[in-house]
Amino acid sequence: MSNPETRHPTRIAELSERVRNQIAAGEVVERPASVVKELVENALDAGASHVQVDLEEGGIRLVRVVDDGEGMGEGDLALAFTPHATSKLRDTEDLEHIASLGFRGEALASIGAVSAASILSRPRDAPTGHRIEDLWGAVGEVREAGGPKGTTVEVKDLFARLPARRRFLKRPSTELARCLDILQRLVVAHVGVGFTVTHGGKRVLDVEASMDRRERVRRLFGADLADALQPVDAEDGGTRLTGLLAPPRFGRSDTTRQMWFLNGRPLRDRVLLRALKEGYRGLSVENRQPVAFLELSMDPSRVDVNVSPTKSDVRFHEGRRMFGFLVSSIRAALAEADLATPGETMLRGLERRGAWSAPEQGVRQPYLPNPGARRIDSARPGGDELRVEEVRGAPFVPENLAPIIADGEPVTWERSDDLSGPYLRVDRTYILRALPDGFEIIDQHALHERVTFEEWKAQLAAGRIEIQRLLVPEIVELARSEVEALAEHMDGLGEIGVLLESFGRNSVALHGVPALLRHLDPPGLVRDLVHLASSHGKPPTAADLLGEVLHSMSCRSSFMAGDELSDADIEALLVRAREVGGAKTCPHGRPTRVRFTGMDLEKAFHRR
Repeated sequence: MSNPETRHPTRIAELSERVRNQIAAGEVVERPASVVKELVENALDAGASHVQVDLEEGGIRLVRVVDDGEGMGEGDLALAFTPHATSKLRDTEDLEHIASLGFRGEALASIGAVSAASILSRPRDAPTGHRIEDLWGAVGEVREAGGPKGTTVEVKDLFARLPARRRFLKRPSTELARCLDILQRLVVAHVGVGFTVTHGGKRVLDVEASMDRRERVRRLFGADLADALQPVDAEDGGTRLTGLLAPPRFGRSDTTRQMWFLNGRPLRDRVLLRALKEGYRGLSVENRQPVAFLELSMDPSRVDVNVSPTKSDVRFHEGRRMFGFLVSSIRAALAEADLATPGETMLRGLERRGAWSAPEQGVRQPYLPNPGARRIDSARPGGDELRVEEVRGAPFVPENLAPIIADGEPVTWERSDDLSGPYLRVDRTYILRALPDGFEIIDQHALHERVTFEEWKAQLAAGRIEIQRLLVPEIVELARSEVEALAEHMDGLGEIGVLLESFGRNSVALHGVPALLRHLDPPGLVRDLVHLASSHGKPPTAADLLGEVLHSMSCRSSFMAGDELSDADIEALLVRAREVGGAKTCPHGRPTRVRFTGMDLEKAFHRR
């Protein structure tokens, strides 16, 4: 028997309800976008015909959602902040037939545990409304209050009392972009509902109800994309796939324009994303993500939506059959539209011989340190004759760009070397070249990327960027949040020869690009820049932005795996590599070539 005098003290203690709720909130509330998603979904479940979302500081300081739905009475309001209290189901059997967006009864309790939250609600047939507060997990009493029919939920100072959680939030512009991404998905999914979104008192989105999906896309992402979309409509065993598919030229470097909906519920399910990618296989350019807006309509009992707290993943009861149906339907729609034409691809093809010629005479321009500082009015007469002032600047080589360059050992192509063919090509990716003492295998993309990177870096070091001016500025339509994200970085982009200006509320004007990138599709280039500009959690330094853009753009403008090169193309590439000094690695650190000597072969065949 143990001696009572030596018994160890009890260390396990039951957590308070407030602490439990704050811990549980971590699964539901990650950032302001999580709050926006949960509150807007509640508004849609309440039958709202219009939803207004007001944000401040990217939703960190305030998220307010106002709807004209059915509202809540005093009794329901008293339970609104109670964990696992919901009007959507009563029994586990109800989970098999869930048609509402929310159903777990976790969202409001989780939000109230990590913020100062309040709800004002008035049923449609009630003469007055009621209000309740949940301040950091302390739920107050329901009080009578005046208000419009429907529900208003305010969430203030998210994570203000939880510094460990607050620390992981990004700058307001980044959090705003994530909120708008969630809202755009809901706007595209629910075309019968009107939406108004403001940020800091300024309206950033306003769409009326009764628009069809194509018109919603037009309002959000521009007419160029909306007009090019190809409809898809297919059915298999009670499952229907409808929506819109974009030509491959609209491909992006991210998946933010891949929108899947299941019975009105936005999803980011990996199976669906993979099915879309498989459907575009052979049509889209390498490393480009297709753009699509697709809805699945099916019996709720054939899919499990209770997989994760965020409800962004699902589990289909016949997953393999579903995957096959989606892939075949997407391919059939694309084949019918004949989207796989050469002019439809994002990269319009490098002009193989011309790609290696020196920049055209007269395109060398002074270094531009600040081309995009001023904004222009899209309605201004003569808007297609915009000019960017040319300013000479000093050489610019950021110190912290050095670690990004990933220098390797110099390639020993001497000027006396014979770089001419013949060459053997493998899988239109690798080049085999005979050497006096063996042979070498060259990765055509890795070497071309390194050469482009070194040539561009040399121009920066010399303080002069060779710029290819566009005879007519390319106007690229973007989402409002993307224009704002890009505007913050226009000065930095100008330092490397990308001449951009804001052009109204939902577009930018591209005036010029570095001569090394003149063969790239301008809209595709701008979309890549948007992704880079919006992916930073904090304002990047010029060197941060420069390093990322140098890497990305040298990659985009290089020969790709699968490109068929002539002997002249290969020889020109090797000559350029010799001129810039070369390296054994591409900017990302992958080898550009591997050499095998006669000794290596004798060892491989066990002759030594």
